[in-house]
Amino acid sequence: MVRIGIVGASGYTGAELARILCNHPEVELTVATSRQYAGKPLSQVFPSLQGRADILCEDLKVEALVERADFFFTAVPHQTAMDIVPDLVAAGKKVVDLSADFRIHDAQVYEQWYQAHSAKDLLATAVYGLPELHRAAIRKAQLVANPGCYPTSVILGLAPLLKGGLIDPGTIIIDSKSGVSGAGRAAQTGALYCEVADGFKAYKVGEHRHTPEIEQELGGLCGKPVTV
Repeated sequence: MVRIGIVGASGYTGAELARILCNHPEVELTVATSRQYAGKPLSQVFPSLQGRADILCEDLKVEALVERADFFFTAVPHQTAMDIVPDLVAAGKKVVDLSADFRIHDAQVYEQWYQAHSAKDLLATAVYGLPELHRAAIRKAQLVANPGCYPTSVILGLAPLLKGGLIDPGTIIIDSKSGVSGAGRAAQTGALYCEVADGFKAYKVGEHRHTPEIEQELGGLCGKPVTV
């Protein structure tokens, strides 16, 4: 039985992780962190988890955290992850990070699209967590960078075409759609139901942060620069 910890359990990704893990026969959820809901059962934060993930949310320092689990999922925002993951890795724990902090191998490219990176030494060893492309490497990795939402769908769709040389890697246009749950759980006017119901709009055209992630993985697959 593998002891699992979720760092940032009270967000949407944390809740979905808890739901999936609680149905896995070979794992035990032993720690779930949340600053906002510390002291409350996770099933009180998300009633759909009642009877399945009644674990208490805690606000713990990394030193205490590493004693509670063997394998961690970090479901926290970009930049927050790079402050936590190095300590978990240094303690010998396996980590799957759901932020973008370790998806991009080139620190300069990451900093161009996000912010300064404080754990650049881990970028070279982090494995991009798309099993259809990197299954063997994921099995052996200590740190796995979970892919973004758009990249997952885009890479899986384009990979066989690029690998087979059926399309031009320099002229790819991607048209993707996403629901507002992708914006996270924090309240914001632009994601309110009344603002988005029956609506449809473009955003970050030509400048979406998932662009370098897609170009990196597809370029590595076909052996040529990919431009999207």
